[in-house]
Amino acid sequence: MATSFDKVVATRRSIRVYDRREVSDSVVREILDLARHAPTSMNGQACCFLVIRDPATKRRLAEIKNLHSPPEKRSYPADYLADAPVIVAVCVERARSFGREPENGILATAFLLLAATSRGLSGVYLSATQRDDPELTASIRDLLHIPAGIDPITLVPLGYPGAEPPAKTLRPLEEIIRYEFFDRELRSRN
Repeated sequence: MATSFDKVVATRRSIRVYDRREVSDSVVREILDLARHAPTSMNGQACCFLVIRDPATKRRLAEIKNLHSPPEKRSYPADYLADAPVIVAVCVERARSFGREPENGILATAFLLLAATSRGLSGVYLSATQRDDPELTASIRDLLHIPAGIDPITLVPLGYPGAEPPAKTLRPLEEIIRYEFFDRELRSRN
């Protein structure tokens, strides 16, 4: 029997069109409270969250993301950031990350996206850091006044979906599960 958690995981989608409803501070706070439960390296609890609602800042974030978009992603402009009711910048404190800044931030982002889905919201995972383009992170850091020692890892626009997402097609489990060694096909233990 599927649990409500199963439903949240199975129905989470990346939505880039939001309706006009405001996302209340209390709902954002509930989502971030759940996101902070994500595992972190050595329980450093390295994550912190910057909530962005200012229209000019959201537009500037869209411009920065578009400017630093890799060539293969240019057909997916980040203009929708300006239309999202709220954007959450997931950041990590280096001193609490034990060298695991990206992992800590990404895990918190996954929890954030699932928590948002559980409350009827949708969001999109956007990277705030690129190994080959340090200027992306520097631009976001400057815009959001993020101090040294704290790194922005992801940006997550959140809102109530303004469009019904298409059904998601997943690869069959038989294509992605192996047992013991990678060259072994799926074999059920039942």
